[in-house]
Amino acid sequence: MVFDVGETLVDETRIFARWADRFGIPHMAFFGTIGGVIATGGTITDAFRLLVPGFDLAAESARWRAEDPDGEREHFGERDLYPDVRPAFKAMREAGLSLVIAGNQPPEAGPTLTAMDLGVDGIGISDDWGVAKPSPEFFERVLGLARATRPDVAAEEILYVGDRVDNDVLPARRAGMRTALLRRGVHGHLHAAGEDAAHADVVLDDLHQLVDWIARQG
Repeated sequence: MVFDVGETLVDETRIFARWADRFGIPHMAFFGTIGGVIATGGTITDAFRLLVPGFDLAAESARWRAEDPDGEREHFGERDLYPDVRPAFKAMREAGLSLVIAGNQPPEAGPTLTAMDLGVDGIGISDDWGVAKPSPEFFERVLGLARATRPDVAAEEILYVGDRVDNDVLPARRAGMRTALLRRGVHGHLHAAGEDAAHADVVLDDLHQLVDWIARQG
């Protein structure tokens, strides 16, 4: 079992709200614009640039870090963890499953996830690896991380769980893995309603449903 991070394990609402506050944009306008841009085929970065002309993520993140080095900024913490994560992980561990976390995240995410003590067998962070989804190399690293715990595991024995079709379902499937699409977060609800959601082995609302689905697989 391999899990994405943002909007799979972590609710990113507070992160985006802090971005809105940084630019003095009302939350409704900020979130609505992001949703509208994504719904018309754009990206979150496209939405930021619509709201903040000339926006450059790397430059703005560096400025923010310099201005507020000890603040939360773009980071997440225990309070951002979705409430189904710990009980679902406990149930899956008790069922004998190996759990791994691997997602597109900055370097700070690794220590944060480690400190949460989620009982996982490995954590992979894109910025640490130097490769990000949907690159095939990312999923090669995922397979390697899974094999660090179970050396003989095959790609088809891995279920990659994420909230996006483009970044999670399709590239993981091309890597030979099975996939679960979570219907949560701004991407998850939209992608679950699209045709490509059919490429996922299962579409679910939360991790409790994932536990039940796994149990039915025998």
